[in-house]
Amino acid sequence: MTEPTHFDTGAREWDQRPTSLQLAAVPPRLLAQVPFAATDRVLDFGAGTGLLATAIARHVAHVTALDSSGPMLQVLREKGFANITTLQQDIFDGLPERYDAIVSCMAMHHVPDTRALLQAFADALQPGGRIALVDLYAEDGSFHGDNAAKGVHHFGFAPDALQALAEQAGLQGIAFTEVLRMHRSNGREYPLFLMTGHKP
Repeated sequence: MTEPTHFDTGAREWDQRPTSLQLAAVPPRLLAQVPFAATDRVLDFGAGTGLLATAIARHVAHVTALDSSGPMLQVLREKGFANITTLQQDIFDGLPERYDAIVSCMAMHHVPDTRALLQAFADALQPGGRIALVDLYAEDGSFHGDNAAKGVHHFGFAPDALQALAEQAGLQGIAFTEVLRMHRSNGREYPLFLMTGHKP
């Protein structure tokens, strides 16, 4: 057995954390900028307890909530959404289908190989499929504090570098907008981006 992660042990209280309460502003802002169709099948990468999945599920046909943490996905299942399927696995192990859209909130910085991740997203999209990815703009490592214990591999991202990787993966129309400013107990603010684009 592997040791429980920061996410496993915190799953039950996750939605009540100060960070999660601030992030609750993200889904309506994402939905205001990204169009979804009632027929869409969506992948939520790093879905956790369902911050994005539960908001988007009301507007689409189906959401696959992918996460590596079983306890986090258990909390999501208990929310009782009939059109959300949880999937506990690594995205690099292959996916069961192709999606009309892939969304993510604050998960990309936990993946060591960003280039491979964006390629996996592109490969998992239907032609014309869209991405809507939320994460930190590049920061100095102070956002999380104990980065190693929290599985942090990147201190946010520079948009130019991320756009280049996305375009190498075959995605187009990449755009960034600031979607939220997070307030932390260190007294600082950290901006989050919404990165959008599509597969031709």
